[in-house]
Amino acid sequence: MTTFDKENTAMLDLIMPKRILVATDLNDSEFLIPHAIVQAKASGAMVTLVHAIQPFEMVSPGFVSHDFVDRDKIEVDTEVEMLSLAEKIEASGVSCDVVAKRGFAVDVVQDQIKATQATRLIMASHGRGKWGQLMMGSVANQLLGNVQIPVFVVGPKSAHLPTHASPRKILHPVSLDGNYRNSIELAVALAQKFGAELTLLHVPDRDLEASFRPGCTHCWAKSLFAELFPKDASLVQSVKVEVAFGNLADEIRKAAGRVDADWIVMGAEQGLPLWPIVECSAYKVVANANCPVFVFQSSPLRVQEEKTNLVHCIVGCA
Repeated sequence: MTTFDKENTAMLDLIMPKRILVATDLNDSEFLIPHAIVQAKASGAMVTLVHAIQPFEMVSPGFVSHDFVDRDKIEVDTEVEMLSLAEKIEASGVSCDVVAKRGFAVDVVQDQIKATQATRLIMASHGRGKWGQLMMGSVANQLLGNVQIPVFVVGPKSAHLPTHASPRKILHPVSLDGNYRNSIELAVALAQKFGAELTLLHVPDRDLEASFRPGCTHCWAKSLFAELFPKDASLVQSVKVEVAFGNLADEIRKAAGRVDADWIVMGAEQGLPLWPIVECSAYKVVANANCPVFVFQSSPLRVQEEKTNLVHCIVGCA
């Protein structure tokens, strides 16, 4: 299984996946397929469409017993529809296969990640909100906290904006965890891959907010880029930097609107419990953003070390 950790995974697998898994409920295929095609072509990847035939789909309204449901017909109809979608993808020049299995969506998707060795997942989030999650469960929320490969999520407010499939502008919230150097490398590589403009957004911790002074963010960014990309100083000039104060998810959403972002690239908290009322920050962004969100799960390494380095930078700018 792939993790966003240099010790376990090559960055190339995250930027250039060879297998992309697309989880579909068959109602979201119209806006997921354009994203799958663009991303697969960018890396020469094969696409696998996966659909979970969940237990509640097996019972029609008015029926009490599963004995009255033609399960075989449901599976055949599902496979026929998925093969039709695969034909559309292959017509664009991308190889595609399909998987339809009984079970809960989270379990089926996780099983297929292992079976296919996919290094990217594309899916939709329907944004039911907390109470909707309590009743139905949120597949996106559960997967974002527990799937250890990057997840590209098309939220409810960006579902009908196919122009976002090939990003021109990418927003990357910085320092959401202690391993932000790796996350910036990923964001830069994605921006370079698609020829997109990159904006770094830093939302300081409350205990650092009062220490920020005009210009210190750019000083921090310049220092960071000099360390990460010593042979490519032009990146310092080509990447925009913003700082905002307030609620993390709200500030990310606002910044995405200001820069007209096509993608938001951000990290998700690792190992969230599966109880659906618990929302990770990434899910909150997905539910409200006007563009898709590319989420990777990063290991919470060196948190105090990174915070100390940032404080030193701030003090040095004072």
